[in-house]
Amino acid sequence: MSSADPDVLIVEMTWTGTMHAPGNAATIGTVKAAFPSGPLHVFADPTHLVELQRDEALAVEGHVHWHAIRPSGLYRGRTGIVSFRRIAREGAILLAAFRHVRRGRPCLLFLLSATPTAIFAAACLARFRPNCAVQIGLHGNLNDIRSARPRNPFRRALDLPAALRLGDGGRLRFLVLDECIVATLASLCPKAATRTDVLKLPVNSGENPRPPGTLPSTEALHVGFVGQATTAKGIEVFLRLAHSLTEQFPGRIVFHLIGRAMPGADLAAFAPLAEQVGTAHLSRAEFVERLARLHYVVLPFQPGYYDLAASGALLDALTWLKPIIAMRGAMAESFFVEGGEIGHLCNTEGDLHATLVALLESPDPGRYARQIDALSVMRHARRADQLAPTYRAMMLRNFPFLAGTR
Repeated sequence: MSSADPDVLIVEMTWTGTMHAPGNAATIGTVKAAFPSGPLHVFADPTHLVELQRDEALAVEGHVHWHAIRPSGLYRGRTGIVSFRRIAREGAILLAAFRHVRRGRPCLLFLLSATPTAIFAAACLARFRPNCAVQIGLHGNLNDIRSARPRNPFRRALDLPAALRLGDGGRLRFLVLDECIVATLASLCPKAATRTDVLKLPVNSGENPRPPGTLPSTEALHVGFVGQATTAKGIEVFLRLAHSLTEQFPGRIVFHLIGRAMPGADLAAFAPLAEQVGTAHLSRAEFVERLARLHYVVLPFQPGYYDLAASGALLDALTWLKPIIAMRGAMAESFFVEGGEIGHLCNTEGDLHATLVALLESPDPGRYARQIDALSVMRHARRADQLAPTYRAMMLRNFPFLAGTR
C-alpha cells in the first residue's frame, strides 16, 4: 500500500446511538484497511461514537481519529424532508471536517448516510477542493426516491431525486450495499445508477460466535425476528406464525423479537413471544445475547421493502451464523445466490408456516450444519480485510487522484 493514501473524512449526520452502528463500524474498518497509511477521521454524534468504538478493530491507539459533532435534531431519521435549517447545520459540520485535511493532500469525504441537502452541501464544498472525492452512502434513505416530491419549487430543487441527478464534475459517486439495489435504482433514476458503486455490507468481525450452534433434537426450537418490528419487515406475519405454532406445538418452538416494537404499537399483540416487548432500543450487548440463543432467524420481508436498501437483519444472521428463513425478495435472493444453502427461501406466509412445521416434525441436523458451514464461508468473504482490496481498487479507478496522481 502506498504512503500517499488520501486523508479520509467519514461523517455520520443521520443516526445516533446504536442505529446502524455495527454496519457503520465494519464499513469504517473496510475503508481504513483499504487506505491504511492515510489518517482517517470519523465524525458522529457522541452516542454513536461510543457504539462505533466498541469495535475492537477500530479501538487501536492512533488508528482512527474520533470527533464528536452535534447533528441537526430536526426531523431526526426522516432523511427525505428538505429542511433549510438542517442544511445550514450540515454545511457547518462538513466545513469543520475539512479543516482536518492536510494541506495539499488528496481527500476522500464519505457520508455514511445522508439527507438530500447533505449531498448538495458535500458536493458544493468539494468544488473548492480540486483533489477531493465525495462518496455518498445510500442505505435506507434511497427509499425516499419513491416519496411524493415537495410542491415548493425551492425544496423540490433540493430533494433526493434532484440530488441523485446533481451535476458534480465527476467528483461525487454513490455507494450501495448490494448489486440488486443498483438494478432497482436503474429503473427509477438511470443517471444515478451509472455513478453508483457497490460495497457488500461487511460483517462486524469483532462479533465472532464460537462455537456455532447445532439443531436441537429434544429441546425447543428458538426462532427470532431481528430488527425493528415494522409492517414492511413483516412483523404481523411473524406474530401470526408465533400465535399459530406455539398453540400447535406447545413447548417445542419459542418465538423471539430481537429488537423493539415501534412507538404507538399495540404491545398486547406481542403476547405469543418469549420476552416482554418494549419500544426502547436494545443495547448491543442485550441484542447479541438474545440473538445468540436463536437457531433460526425468520425474516418475512414484505415485497419491495429491501429493493433499495440492504438488510441489517440479514447481516446479523450472517455474523452470528444463524440460518435464515426468509420471504423471497430481491435482497433475500441476493443473499442466497451469494451464500448458497444458508437457510430456506419461502414464497408465501403458508410456505413459512410449512417450513417451520417441517423443522419441528423432521429435523435434519446434517443439513443445518451444512447451512452453518455455508454461512461461515460467506461471513469470511465479507470481512473488512477481505473487502478492502476490492474497495481500494474501485475508489482508485473512479478517483485516480486519490493515489496522488491527477
